[in-house]
Amino acid sequence: MIQSTFETLFQHAPNGIILTDDKGLILRTNLSLEVLFGYNTGGLIGNNIESLIPPRFAPENDIIKGISPASTHAALGSLELTGFKKDGTEIAVEISLSPFETPEGVFVIAFVLDNTFRKNYEYSILQQKQALSTLSLELKNANTDLESNVKARTLELEQTKIELLDALSKETALDNLKKRFINVTSHEFRTPLTTVLSSGSLIEQYAERQDFNKIKKHTARIKEAVNELSNILNEFLSLEQLEDGLVTVKTEVVDVTSCIAELTQSMQYLLKKGQVFELVHEGQSTVHLDRKLVQSILRHLISNAIKYAPENSTITIKSIASDKDIFLDVQDKGIGIPLDEQQHLFDRFFRASNVVNSTQGTGLGLYIVQKYVELLNGKVGFESMEGMGSSFWVDLPLKV
Repeated sequence: MIQSTFETLFQHAPNGIILTDDKGLILRTNLSLEVLFGYNTGGLIGNNIESLIPPRFAPENDIIKGISPASTHAALGSLELTGFKKDGTEIAVEISLSPFETPEGVFVIAFVLDNTFRKNYEYSILQQKQALSTLSLELKNANTDLESNVKARTLELEQTKIELLDALSKETALDNLKKRFINVTSHEFRTPLTTVLSSGSLIEQYAERQDFNKIKKHTARIKEAVNELSNILNEFLSLEQLEDGLVTVKTEVVDVTSCIAELTQSMQYLLKKGQVFELVHEGQSTVHLDRKLVQSILRHLISNAIKYAPENSTITIKSIASDKDIFLDVQDKGIGIPLDEQQHLFDRFFRASNVVNSTQGTGLGLYIVQKYVELLNGKVGFESMEGMGSSFWVDLPLKV
């Protein structure tokens, strides 16, 4: 009865069971083992257990090797192997070996577990881990790209903001410039035109009386007003030509003293009562330069000196010429420029607060001078103290 019970348990155990001798020869197998490997009942009896392992693994997995009487009292542990079914397919199996000894010899009982599901599950988990790892890497890269794109876009937006603010600033500056232009031109044109109109009316009255002295006086006033209008128009014309790039440099051999003397002679009529020119020259007498541009620069500087210097004062024009450059300096003993306004002196339409209401001017003269000097690759500067006069100088290279 007991033997029959054990035989039933052996045959119907859920896991495969194999009984071999110490050489690995299969002596018994149960139904689960035969179903697992695809054999008929008793189909494995007499085969070596290595026949259940793929031929390519057989030399490496001699599962009976090492079994001896000394090891028959302990299980040899579990082995994860690849099983080889009768039809040639392979399955994952786990084998536990338990050797034992009887009077007939050493035997080994092997319990075989179908490991396919667990292996597939482990493989699935591994695949999921790899997929998650790949996804994590992709997300990390995407996040890095996103951060980079956000940073780049932020920089672009900041740059656009700066450009918009700059454009707005320029637009505001241009609008202010237009308003300044209108104010300057309307004011500067109104004064001489008023003089022309009033003097013209008075001349008509004096003509009837044949008062020739007063006619001459008002005729001179008209000439002076017309000359002022002409100067204003010339300044605007010069500004337009400079900003449109229409002014070009044309050099020639020039006698420095003659050039300056010719200019000051043509400006004698602008001098106030008692004002005189003092011309000082040092160095070589002739240089290679653009006579017209240099005279234009000096005309603006001398005109300012006359305008802002008092009567009975000397305006000194100094020139120093070498084979490399020419240095020109116009000095006056006039009202000077307030220290806190000097940084704006070369701005378009700028006029110092101590002259804006007392002396006519467009505020373009020094701006034009600066542009002419830049065109000649030179430098311009000044020294001034309010109430003590001013000295404006230009340094022009002779090889432009």
